[in-house]
Amino acid sequence: MLTIATFNLCNLSATAPPARLARLGEIVVEALGTPDILAVQEIAADSPAMTGPVPADATYQSLIVAISHAGGPAYEFREIPPLARQDGGMAGANIRVGLLFNPARVSCPDRGQAGPEDRAGILFSDGQPRLTLNPGRIDPRHPAFTGDEHRHWAPSRKPLAVELTWEGRRLFLLICHLKSMRSSIRREADYAKKQRHVQAEIVRDFAANLLVCDPQAAVVLLGDLNDVPGSKTLKLLKDGLFHNLLDDVPPQHCYTRRHGREPQALDHILVSPALRRGATLRIPHLHSDPVPGGPEPASDHDPVVAVLQAA
Repeated sequence: MLTIATFNLCNLSATAPPARLARLGEIVVEALGTPDILAVQEIAADSPAMTGPVPADATYQSLIVAISHAGGPAYEFREIPPLARQDGGMAGANIRVGLLFNPARVSCPDRGQAGPEDRAGILFSDGQPRLTLNPGRIDPRHPAFTGDEHRHWAPSRKPLAVELTWEGRRLFLLICHLKSMRSSIRREADYAKKQRHVQAEIVRDFAANLLVCDPQAAVVLLGDLNDVPGSKTLKLLKDGLFHNLLDDVPPQHCYTRRHGREPQALDHILVSPALRRGATLRIPHLHSDPVPGGPEPASDHDPVVAVLQAA
């Protein structure tokens, strides 16, 4: 059994109030049950540098310490630091996606020294696919991620591909934070939607290539996909190959944040056929439905956690 969670941490930085970090640690331990793997979005840079790569080591370490203080394991993290001002989000934060994992349960065979513009590829070796760079980014130079002024596309978060080892088999994670739905006018929303759809196609093609190499490959595509079940974005990602575990959640419980008072399901976990049997998912509504008088919300998204069975 393997537990995997995704959590948008709302521009989390190492300078976050101690109470907020402590609350996030409690959520990971108590609400999520210390998942073996935790995909995170909106991790902010350690400093608002104007040029070059902008790592977030201090932010990850602050979160890892908070989890440990709450009684959790000593997680490790992996990321590819983005270039300053090239991944969108809040000005100066240089947010990115990343990964925390429990090394007592899974391992990460690091491979190569990927930079922010290096593209991860797939090799077929010993009858199985593997990543040429681990971790690595998925097509980070494509205009759908770098931006394209002619198509009115802005720079956006680059997906992270990570190869892990679990119970003697390879597990591939594709961690995403796709182009935001946020816009001030309808035309901007249309541009963002088209950009998000192209991003979805790029990630889907990468995932599909893993399955071409091995139809039984264990692949998980997850993160803040900035669109809802049934949308074109999710249809493109699934493409008859992947199953969205949110589709198994009753509609009245299937949401991960609120836009105003309206619930939305933007955070998803999709799995390949080899992982679908026996997989379950739950959404602790910690932030969408805060308890009056309860703790201050630590994010504007709910986490999502899945339990996968060994194939």
